[in-house]
Amino acid sequence: QRTSQRGMSASATAARSVAPQCGARTQASSLRRARAPRSRALARASADDGASTASVRVFTGSSKEALFGAQQNMLALLEASSRDDAAILAAIDELEKLNPTPAPARDNSLLGKWRLRWSQQQESSNFFQKLFAGVASDNFQILNKDDTLENLVLLGPLTVSATAPTQAVSDSRTEVRISTVDVSVGGTRVWRKTLTPKPGRGAGWVEQLYLDDELRISRGNKGSLFVHSREFEGTRVESGNTGGGEENVTALAKR
Repeated sequence: QRTSQRGMSASATAARSVAPQCGARTQASSLRRARAPRSRALARASADDGASTASVRVFTGSSKEALFGAQQNMLALLEASSRDDAAILAAIDELEKLNPTPAPARDNSLLGKWRLRWSQQQESSNFFQKLFAGVASDNFQILNKDDTLENLVLLGPLTVSATAPTQAVSDSRTEVRISTVDVSVGGTRVWRKTLTPKPGRGAGWVEQLYLDDELRISRGNKGSLFVHSREFEGTRVESGNTGGGEENVTALAKR
């Protein structure tokens, strides 16, 4: 009996000595996992009570990883079913600091067809600009190689088009002066307005805040913010500038 008690006592002592060691190993393992660097950066949109809410994540690591993460954040926010303006503004601020294009207003990647994905319009913005930004999903901006720009809005059979000569006046600023506005129905132009510069009133401008192959972020001279994504599908778009519904070949088609 005494031998049995001594055996039980020795087992208990051994168990007490092993338990702290196991706990230390578990704690050390947890710390290693917590400190392990993230090898991949992924943007997520979380669903809460059936509603999709996109959330902005902060990415660490190399500059390329941070840029990739910021890009994916913005794309996830643009694709979310509910619009989160505060998160998009935070993503804009993050991307602007990571802009990979040193002189976006002079870069050839600015050319092509861009779809408006999000905008924050100021009270002083043009009435039609604010109206179409809110109701038209097919809202495009086309920058051509011949230093012209076309804003194109498609609403069923209705097409509204505004054209303007453009000029890069700095590495980040593009001067824009709207010259004509056309309205077409079913491919036939029904109305045109030619705009003449008013004395003492300068041209408008757009500050290119961020530019890569897929995304473009800009701010207009009245303070409005715009996020565009490049249109890769199709290189031709019906233009409202002609009465016969001719196709306008964009710079994207020429490259």
